[in-house]
Amino acid sequence: MRVTLVNPTPPDACSFGVRSLSAFLKQNGVNVRCVFLPGGVKKFRFNQGYVYAYEDHILEQVVELCKDADLVGFSLMTNYFDRAVQVTQAVRNKLDVPIIWGGIHATVAPEESLEYADIVCRGEGEDATLELLRRLEAGKDYSDVPNLWVRNNGTITRNTIRGPIADLDSLPFADFGLDDHYAFDILTNSVEPMSKELLQRSFPLEPNLEGTFSDHFQRTLSFKIMGTRGCPHHCAFCAEKALTDLYKEEQKCHYYRKRSIDHILAELRQIRQDMPFVESIFMFDDTFTARSTSEIVEFSKRYKEDVGLPFHVQASPTTLNAEKMTAMIDGGLAFIEMGIQTVSARGIDSYNRKSDKDLLLDRVKLMHEYTKQIYSPCYHVILDNPWETSSDVVETVKFILEFPPPFWLKRASLVMYPGTDVNVRAKKEGIIASKDAEHREVYQKHMQMPGFTYPNMLMYMAGFSRFPRFIIRFFTHRMFVKAFDRRVFAPLYKLFYKGMEMAIVLSKGLRSVLKGDFGRIRRYIEHWYT
Repeated sequence: MRVTLVNPTPPDACSFGVRSLSAFLKQNGVNVRCVFLPGGVKKFRFNQGYVYAYEDHILEQVVELCKDADLVGFSLMTNYFDRAVQVTQAVRNKLDVPIIWGGIHATVAPEESLEYADIVCRGEGEDATLELLRRLEAGKDYSDVPNLWVRNNGTITRNTIRGPIADLDSLPFADFGLDDHYAFDILTNSVEPMSKELLQRSFPLEPNLEGTFSDHFQRTLSFKIMGTRGCPHHCAFCAEKALTDLYKEEQKCHYYRKRSIDHILAELRQIRQDMPFVESIFMFDDTFTARSTSEIVEFSKRYKEDVGLPFHVQASPTTLNAEKMTAMIDGGLAFIEMGIQTVSARGIDSYNRKSDKDLLLDRVKLMHEYTKQIYSPCYHVILDNPWETSSDVVETVKFILEFPPPFWLKRASLVMYPGTDVNVRAKKEGIIASKDAEHREVYQKHMQMPGFTYPNMLMYMAGFSRFPRFIIRFFTHRMFVKAFDRRVFAPLYKLFYKGMEMAIVLSKGLRSVLKGDFGRIRRYIEHWYT
C-alpha cells in the first residue's frame, strides 16, 4: 500500500504530526510519500482576509504526486484550513482515491472536515491510519475503525476514540529523510524533491529574525523536537484542552505524556549525525519546564555531554524554579520564552490561567538573573480579548513596565480556535454569530497581527525594553486612554507600527553591514520573500 501525506505547514516545515506518522507507517511496511507545502505571506490575498492562494501549477504538481496513492492524507491546523481545502479539491477533481483529514482541526471539527474528506481521524493517527490501510489492502470494510469518522453515501459513521499511545518511546524518531519527500521551494516557486539544501533552508533561525544572539549564538539554524504530547495546563485559548477533554470523556485517561530523556537524547544524537548543519535545538514542548526538577537536572547534564548545542525552551510561571533554571543554563540554555498573556482579573478568568502578579514578577526576575548568559527572555501577551476592557490591557502594560530589561514581547491577537473554551463562549454570547463569521474572524485571522488600537500600541512600545519607561507610563494615564482609544485613530496607529517595524529592519541591516554579516542580510531577504 502507498499513502501520500500532504501537509500545508508554517515556513519552517517542522511538521511534527506528518513526520511522526510517516516514520510509524514506514516502520510497519507502508510505502509513504510526504509532500510539504510551507509558506509565509507571499501568496496571501489580503483583500479577502488572510487567505493563502496556491498557484495552479503547484496544485497540479501535488496531484501528480498523489496519482499512485491508495490513500491521500492531509494534516492541518485551523489556520491552514483554506490551504487544505484547495489542495483536497484539486486532488478530488482529478483522482479517484480516498482522502483522509487528520490533525487538530479534523479532531475538533470532524463534521466540517467531512464536507471535504471521505474520512476524518480524530486524535492520534498512528494506529488508526495503519489499521485503515490494512483494511483497504485486504478490501475490507473500515467504517468501524476507532478514531475514524467515515462519510459514505451521505451518512456519517462516528467511531469512538481509542486510547492514546501510552509509551511514546515505542515510536520511531520523526521522519526527516529525503527519499520520497517533496517540498515547495520558494526560490524556484515549485514543488521539488527534498534535498539536503532545501531541508536546511526550511530550518528556522534562532531565536528568530526579530533579535540577534550574542556573538557566540549568531546564525544558528535550529532543529525543533517535541518530548511530550499534550500539556499539563489547560488554557481556555488552546486546543490542547479539547484533546484532554476528548480522551478524558471517551477513554477516562490522561492525554499528557512524556518521552524519556534517553529517547530524546538518542534522537538528538542522530540528528547531529545526519544533519551537521543544525546549530541549535528548540525543545518545542508547550511547557518544557513541566518536567520535574530532577528530570530537568538530569536532562541538562546529559544534554551538555551528548549534544552540546545551544537550546531553547518554553516555560510557564508555575513550573519554573531556580534549580531548573540553573541546571538548564549549565546545560546550554540560550533562549527561554514564558507566557504572561494578561494580568487583569477578567483576562485571567477568560483564559483559565492560574498565576498571579507576584508569581509572574518573581519568575521574570529569576530569568533576568541570567541575561548576561542567554539571549534576552521573551514574554508572550495576548491582545484583542473581547472580554477585556482597554483598562485591562493598560493594566498589563503597566505590569510589563516593571520588568527589568533586557527582554522582548511576543504579542498575539486572540484567535478563538474551534474546540477551545473561548470559542464555545464566544458562540454562546453571540461574539461569533455564524459559521461565515467564524471563518472570517477565526480561520482567516492573523494571530501575529493584533488590532491597531491605543492600548495595543502602548503594549508594542512596552516591548522595547530599553525605551524610557516613564514616557510609556505617562501615556497609560486614563486621560490619554479615554482621549485616544478611538477607532478613528486606527490608521495612525497602523502607520506608527509600520514605521517602527521598518526602522527596526533598517537598524538591524545597518548593524549587520557594520559587522560584515552579509549572510544574515541574505537570510533575512529570503525569509521576507516567503
